[in-house]
Amino acid sequence: MAVSGPGITDIKLLFARSGNRCAFPKCGAPMAVNNTSTGEVCHIRGARPGSARYDPSQTDVERHAYANLVLMCPTHHTVIDDDEEAYTVERLCKIKAAHEAQSPQIPDTEAAAVAQAFIESVTNIGQSGGLSAHTVNASTITLQSAPSTSHLTNRQIQAVEYLWQVVCNLSSEFSLVVFVDNILTPSELDAYFTEGEYAQIADCIREYADMNVPLRKFASAGANDAAKERPFVTNRLWSIFFVLHGLYGRTSLLLTNSYKESRFINWRTDSGCDQLLRAILPAQVIEHAKGQAIGGLRTAIGSLESEFLAEAGMNKSHG
Repeated sequence: MAVSGPGITDIKLLFARSGNRCAFPKCGAPMAVNNTSTGEVCHIRGARPGSARYDPSQTDVERHAYANLVLMCPTHHTVIDDDEEAYTVERLCKIKAAHEAQSPQIPDTEAAAVAQAFIESVTNIGQSGGLSAHTVNASTITLQSAPSTSHLTNRQIQAVEYLWQVVCNLSSEFSLVVFVDNILTPSELDAYFTEGEYAQIADCIREYADMNVPLRKFASAGANDAAKERPFVTNRLWSIFFVLHGLYGRTSLLLTNSYKESRFINWRTDSGCDQLLRAILPAQVIEHAKGQAIGGLRTAIGSLESEFLAEAGMNKSHG
C-alpha cells in the first residue's frame, strides 16, 4: 500500500526534537497552543508534483519520513514555499538541524499526545504539502504553564510592556494592509488586482509585491527580538502575541501572492489565517469579522489586542 502521509512515529519525533516550536530562525512560535495545533508539518522536498522542492526520484516512504519533514508555523511555511531559490533543500535541512540542536526536547509523553491528536485531526493544506491539525483535546496535552500575571516581577512587567509596544509598532508598520481592508470590499480588491481598478486607493499597498517587505517591517517593529521576552510572560500571552504577529505576516504574504497571481487572495477564506485566529478567538468572533465586507481585519486584530490586554491585566489606555 502506498504511504499517503507522515506516520505518528515521525510526527512524534518532530514535536519532541523541535521543543514544540517553529523551526524558522528566530521565530519559536508554538506548534500546539492549549487545545489547538497551530503548526504545520512541512515537507522539505515537496509532497506532490508542483509543490515546492518536489523530487520525483523520492519514494513515498522517503517523502513522508522524518528526514524530509520540518515543523513550521503557517506564516513561515508560506515564506519557505514562496521562495524556493532562497530556501533550498540544503538550507532547510541546515535550519532544521540547527533548530533541533538548540531546542530543549519535550517529554516523550507530551510529544506522543500531541502527535496522536495531530494525526487524528490532520488535513491537507494547499499546494505546499504541509499538514496541519485543528482542534486537539486539551486533556491529553499538558504544556508547562508560566507564572500568573498577578505575580509578575519587574522583569516580567517589562516583558509584557515590551511585547505590547511591539504590537503597537506592528499596527503602525502594517497600517496600510488594514487600511485597504477598511476601504475596499473583496470584490473591489479583486478588481484592482485583475483589472487595475481603484488604483488611486489600492496602490498604497504596492510595496507588498516584494515579499521581503513584511520581513523588514517585522524587524522595524522589534518583532525579531521579541522571543527573548517569552520566558517572562504566560503561555497564553505569548500565544496571543504570536497570533497577532502571524496574522500580520500572513495577510501581507497573501497580498504578495495576489500581485503574483493577478487576483485578490482573500484572508477571510485562507486556511492559515483561520488557523491562527482559532487558536485564540471564539468561533463567533471570527465569523463576525469574516462576515464584514469591509473592516473585518481590523475587527479581528482588535479582538486579539483586547485578549492580549485582558491576559496582561492592562487597560486599553495603557498602550
